[in-house]
Order: sequence, then C-alpha cells, then structure tokens
Amino acid sequence: MQQKIVTIKKERLPRIIYNKHPWIFSGAVEKVSYDTKIGDIVFVGDSQGKIFAQAAYNPKSDIRLRVISWNVEESIGTVWLTNKIKEVSENKEKLLNISKLPEDRKNYRLIFSECDNIPGLIIDRYGLIFVIQLQTFFADKRRDIWISIIKKLFNPVAIYERSDVEVRRKEGLRDFPISLLYGEVPADFFIEEDNFNIVIDIPNGQKTGYFLDLKIARKRVEHWCKILDIKYLQNYFGYTGSFNLYAVRSGVEKIEQIESSQQANDIAGRNSKINGFEKNINVVTSDAFDYLSKTKDESVDAIIIDPPSFVKHRDKIQNAFEGYERLNSQAMKKIIKGGLLFTFCCSSYVSEDDFQRILFKSAAMINCEFKILEKIGTDADHYWPVNFPEGRYLQGWILQKM
Repeated sequence: MQQKIVTIKKERLPRIIYNKHPWIFSGAVEKVSYDTKIGDIVFVGDSQGKIFAQAAYNPKSDIRLRVISWNVEESIGTVWLTNKIKEVSENKEKLLNISKLPEDRKNYRLIFSECDNIPGLIIDRYGLIFVIQLQTFFADKRRDIWISIIKKLFNPVAIYERSDVEVRRKEGLRDFPISLLYGEVPADFFIEEDNFNIVIDIPNGQKTGYFLDLKIARKRVEHWCKILDIKYLQNYFGYTGSFNLYAVRSGVEKIEQIESSQQANDIAGRNSKINGFEKNINVVTSDAFDYLSKTKDESVDAIIIDPPSFVKHRDKIQNAFEGYERLNSQAMKKIIKGGLLFTFCCSSYVSEDDFQRILFKSAAMINCEFKILEKIGTDADHYWPVNFPEGRYLQGWILQKM
C-alpha cells in the first residue's frame, strides 16, 4: 500500500526536528499525498523523501499535523494504541502510588491527549467507569477503537462520552456528543477520595464530571487552613464542593460556597451531607462578582477562587487579564490581615509570569501587600512533556495578606 506522506517545507525542517513539538502548523506544509484523508495517520518527511515522524492529519485545522511518534519504524494501529494505553496506565498508577488499590477505587486521568502521545484523546477514570472526550478528528474517527481497548484492558462497568467541548470546532467537527457508549452509569454515583465520598454527575457535570486536576490543590487547602487556624472561608466557583470537605476537615467552621450553577450547588450540598458537614457548609447560588461586592471588607479568613478559563482565544488575552485582576483584587479586599487567598488559573495561554503580574496589579489596585506562600499545579496524572508547554494549563497560587 502506498504511503501517505505530508512533506514539510525545507526552511521549517530544522526547527521542527530539533524542537520536536507535537504540533506542526499549516504554514509548514509543502505537499500532501493525494489520497490522504482527514484523521489519517501519515508519515511526515522532507522533499527528498526522508521520513522523520508519524502524525494525525487534519486539513481543516491550523494545527495540520499532530505528531504521535518520532519513531518512523513503529506501526501505529490498534495494537500500538492498546500497548500505549496499557503502558501509560501502569506508569501513572505507579506515579500516583495507587497500583495496589482495588480497581473500583482508582480515580485519575488515564490519557491526556498529546501529553500521552495520543492527540485529542482524554480518558478520565472513575473506578470502573471511564469517561472519554474526543477533541480531534483523529480521536473522533477511532471512537470504536477506544471503546474496544478500554473493554479489553480494564473490564469497565461503563464507558461514557463527554465530547461537548468547543475545541472540536477548530478541528472541523460540528457535533458535540454526550452519550453512554457501554454499560450503565449508576444514577447515584460517587467516588472515594482521601476518605471522602464525593458525588459526581458524569452526564451533566462540568468537564468529565469532576476536577481530577485539583487533587493536589485540595490537599494544600487543607494543609494551609489547618496551619493558620482558618475558621471562615468563602469558596467561589466551588462546583462539587470538594474544596469544602478538605477545609472542614482542617478545622474550618464556616464555609460559604458561591456558585452560579444551581445544579452544581445541589451536588455540593449532597457532598456536604453524605460526609457529615452540612452544618458547616452553606451553598449560595450567585454570581461571584455580585457576592464579593456584598461581602464586608476584611471579614473573611480565607477565599478560594477557581474560575473557568477567562481565555478562550489568544487574541482576547488582554480582556482576560483584566477579568482576573478585577476578580482577585475584589477577593483580596475581603480577606483579613494574616488570611489566605487560594487562586487558580486554568489556561495554557497564561504563563506563571503573566499570572504573577496579575496578582501584583490586583494587590496594587487596593493598596494591599500579599506574600506568595506556594505555587501548585497538577498531580502526576496530568504531566506534560518538556517540549510541549501547552500541556501545562493549571496553576494555583497561595498567598497571605500582610
């Protein structure tokens, strides 16, 4: 069978080969084999016919090629993908020290797209329930393969798809599937995390149902609240309320969760109740900015801010910076002297330097001094390659008001 080859422009080759960044943009492409179809795995080479990579091809995307492997000898098919997912799973379970846990208690990001060399595929594992998100044509075209691999490797109770993400539009995909692909998800489904029972809503919740990426952050909230004997905390954009549980366990007596989604607050309320903390936690359905404006200055011991990304497109980044500055400055104003701010940003467009400038401006706007106690990120299941900084998207900052 004739090879499907995408030829790269000569002047772009040295940088691509040296950097080994998994994204090759449309401007670097010189020629495409006539029979190459969207979502195909292709060989990537130079005008002399020398092949140096294998990639997923999409003529509808600015990211024309997403490199799967720099090893051109590998045969990338179902067997390769099965072995890759198995290898990644075993490694992540070692990294997270969960290999010996019962299978129904393993909760982690199994596959993280390019970070695990499978472009556009997200698999989040909640025990024996697996949630997939297909962000690229390459991943979407192989839906049945992912189902087959998960069934073969993990004997799941259910496989659910949550591909309701805007990034699919950039790939030329026009549908946003949310559906049960295999088995059955229990109506009242919860996971166990750090001795808490946490209800999650896979069909209707945000992302794939739960924020697995905030695992470290939840533990650090518990740590710092305990160290500084925090008693009154406000949690903005609280979603399932998992931060609340860790905060109460640290000794916090009063928590207000402020969340605009009534559905999310219903889940947070249930999580408070099943863990025995309903007397400590009050969930409020409100806009964050509105509630902050009504909160008395210097009255709160600690505030958590974990908003959705303000940066959907790079060309809107300045507007996003202003939004982050306004939100953080309002929160800073409400915190008592010696109190804590836990603030998060979930956009790869915003660097650590960018966000530190945002926090500096936020404090300057209200003439307050804050010290940085700690910077935190994701756990090892959300690792990213050194040659792919776009894989880092979450940053958390813990500050104390002086």
